Amino acid sequence: MDTQQNPGRQRQKINIILERTGWYLTFALVPCGQPYFGLLFLLISKFASLFGREKQEQNLSSVPRLAKRTGQLFVFLLVYMFINSFFSKQPINSLLLSLAFSLVFYFYFFGSQRLAFYDRKFLTTCFFLFTGGGIAVSVVTLIRYFSLNLPRAVLFGGPNSLGTLIIMYTGVGLGFLLAKGKPYSYFVYLFLPASVCALLATQSRGAWLGFAGMFVILILLNYKKKIALIFLVILVLAAGLLMINPTLNDRFLSIFSLEKGGNMTRIHIWQASLDMIKDKPLQGVGLGVFPDVYPEYAPPAAKKEKTFAFAHNIFLQMAAELGLFGLLLFILAFAHAYFLAYKLTKSGNPFYQGIFASLAGVFIHQQVDLPIWKTNIGIGFWLLLGLAVGLYAVEAKKTAVTTVPPQPVR
Repeated sequence: MDTQQNPGRQRQKINIILERTGWYLTFALVPCGQPYFGLLFLLISKFASLFGREKQEQNLSSVPRLAKRTGQLFVFLLVYMFINSFFSKQPINSLLLSLAFSLVFYFYFFGSQRLAFYDRKFLTTCFFLFTGGGIAVSVVTLIRYFSLNLPRAVLFGGPNSLGTLIIMYTGVGLGFLLAKGKPYSYFVYLFLPASVCALLATQSRGAWLGFAGMFVILILLNYKKKIALIFLVILVLAAGLLMINPTLNDRFLSIFSLEKGGNMTRIHIWQASLDMIKDKPLQGVGLGVFPDVYPEYAPPAAKKEKTFAFAHNIFLQMAAELGLFGLLLFILAFAHAYFLAYKLTKSGNPFYQGIFASLAGVFIHQQVDLPIWKTNIGIGFWLLLGLAVGLYAVEAKKTAVTTVPPQPVR
């Protein structure tokens, strides 16, 4: 009997090692926007479990209603993507992209919800890797920026993508270090200045706005604590550096000019997006079709501009490609997920506050850019969004257990 069970147990152990390696690599590499090695191990682990004889236990039992509804809304959105693909101008491309979105959502949005139910020691190790990866990215970014005399800081992608990643890992990393307490909280004084300087070096104005929004949220959530003063001082110092550095100051002031910094180009993209929505309000042009049809809808003044892959606004992107019904599903799903992330902050846990503030900051940035629509950047975003839903489910179940009234003795 034992000889028959041993191969199955051995396969199960190997599968667990593969899965955990996948998560470790994902968390370590998300800050630099290169999580594909982690995805590879997660894929291998999933295939091994599908073809193995052993059955895996389902961790997500009796999920709270709000968390379950949030997951259902994202499932509806994915299903709608597939249905909408048949009405796309390029059905095959839209179907393939819908499949890619489903893969990313399965492993990261829904997978991170299951991850929230794992033992906290494993999750803690993951976020140590995530925070360490963030510190390394900020330091390497600054070294490259100054040593290579770059016009704008970049790392494995463009400056706007790097800006989104910095917002993502800074808020979560700060919250995690503060939640761990001393001596880990001392690393905040290294982590925060490095992240702020790296962000300024990207010269990504949208990321600046998102980062500022994230900091304002952290200050408001901790206005009675000493850490709020530290956040405020850092924000003021960053603003001061923007004012006194000629390059940064000129870049910041270009926000308010139509002639500088590509602002007119964004307006052209938004005009084209609105024309797509007017032309196909119900079904949209099709998922992933935006760059191919953009030349048809570009205003006359933008005919000489290059083709753009995204609408540079997350709501316009959804409405242009998936139509108004797809936009409605997206808004409902996002509203639920962000509401649950906000509910977590009520506990006062700095880690939960950091997750919500990062998600809010990234969302602010996506009003003028759209890095999360790239798979390598989006994986980190969907991972954190799903984790917020999963952590809410865990905390809600704990609260339900502690508030159950004692049953009368019969």
